[in-house]
Amino acid sequence: MNSIKTMRWVLIRPLNRSLFYDPEIQEPLGLEYLSATLKKSGCQVLLLDSALNNLHDIKLARRVASFQPDAIGFSITTDRELESVNAIYTTCKEILHDKQLFWIAGGNYATSEFNNACKVLPTEMHILKYEGEVSIKKICSLWMDGLIDTLPRVIHGEPAVLDELPFPERPYHHYVLNFGFAFNVQGSRGCCSACKYCASKGMRGGKLYSWRGRSPENMVSELAYLYQNYGARSFNFVDEDFLGPPAGALERSERFMNEIKKHNLKITIGIQVRPNSLSEKIIDNLYASGLTYVFMGIESDNPEDFKKWGRSFCKDTWQLVDCLQQRGIEINAGTLLFHPDCTFEGIRNFSVRLRQYGLLNSRTATNRLDAMPGSFFYEQYFSEHPEDKTQGVIRLPFKNPDIEPFFQIVREVLAPIEIPSMHALCIMPIIQTGRVFENLEEKYQLLKSINSDCDDQVSSCFFSVLEMFENDCYSRPEIDSMINNNIEFGKITMDRLIKSGFHENLSHSSTNLFG
Repeated sequence: MNSIKTMRWVLIRPLNRSLFYDPEIQEPLGLEYLSATLKKSGCQVLLLDSALNNLHDIKLARRVASFQPDAIGFSITTDRELESVNAIYTTCKEILHDKQLFWIAGGNYATSEFNNACKVLPTEMHILKYEGEVSIKKICSLWMDGLIDTLPRVIHGEPAVLDELPFPERPYHHYVLNFGFAFNVQGSRGCCSACKYCASKGMRGGKLYSWRGRSPENMVSELAYLYQNYGARSFNFVDEDFLGPPAGALERSERFMNEIKKHNLKITIGIQVRPNSLSEKIIDNLYASGLTYVFMGIESDNPEDFKKWGRSFCKDTWQLVDCLQQRGIEINAGTLLFHPDCTFEGIRNFSVRLRQYGLLNSRTATNRLDAMPGSFFYEQYFSEHPEDKTQGVIRLPFKNPDIEPFFQIVREVLAPIEIPSMHALCIMPIIQTGRVFENLEEKYQLLKSINSDCDDQVSSCFFSVLEMFENDCYSRPEIDSMINNNIEFGKITMDRLIKSGFHENLSHSSTNLFG
């Protein structure tokens, strides 16, 4: 009997040399979906993540070469990963110089900046725009038939039927469980909105597919699978828009809740949601399903801003925030306090409201509207500045030039608080899960106290600097004093996190794992 040769794939998430601090590393869910799809098609797959596998570029390339792959695929999120991609590619070429390989790159960068991707990535590397599951199966068929050379350089991916996809592979489940992180789950793709600063619209691939949701039954089947096979109890839905169109949000939440009850799952979940998809009844349904954490888009409190951004304004936002907080659901707010049209009056009004609801922290106090690659504002910028060769996010200027120095001073003053504050924010979902399953109420209240102290410090400094600029009484000695005080505050707060056992859940533990 003749054996059928199977295609050997290596899927890689390269190292992201980001300038931003983030103590938590997420599992590569997109590659895990592709790995499951390939294995279902009979392929052999090695999935490597530079950070999670603790492999620098050369070692990772050697691991790739030892697998003797037929195809190597990269998931590239931003241009900050190109250095890693090129190093891995060059080393693999040196080691496997006489082996015919199929190279492909997908992900956010390949989709939203594909013109740049075509220029800077090796010419033999194919560029896969949009979703990859349907296309990668076709690539395998062409390879088996000896027709792989017929593929164009740029491949336009097709939207998959989400309920028909196999559940993603979970090669990093030990890492997730070891640190008490939530398992990432995708319940939908796309977004009902088309914000002019966001890349979501450019990531769709087809104008008819703005948002597609998995059925609640299919989603909960995966949660039950992870619960039964890995003991997973905490889940983070990475959807841009968990509930989807507001008209169907109530039914979706009810079906989800009923499936959770049907499978008798006692779990915690986190979601990302738009305010205009919520209601008190929907919040109750999700709370009964285990909702403990929400990332909620509260970009502004000015309806005129939403019009300029192509967004619908929700007048009930603050009532919904109150409703969530009354049920003990933690809110991580997505804000745009700084944007091209902002004024000192608007900044004060919005920051006061954020402070009122405990949502003014080191991140929300410094977040700024930038033009994301693939967005309307991004394309508009380059149509007006065709000579600009910038890659990545475009920083849009403020119409009021006095806002820029204010923004820079706020960033400078709050920088010493950022690391301990980010640690406290990132550990909150973990402690919330422990509060539900391990009776960690005391630790939860302690972490809430640390978070509150960080927010108090942020607010005190933020409003002091704002008053200086409002009254044109800028004082460099006073700024330097605030910075020095915040350095000491940051040290004290980090000591509190360490002594309370919170720090070891993140950087301290990752030091043990990664060396």
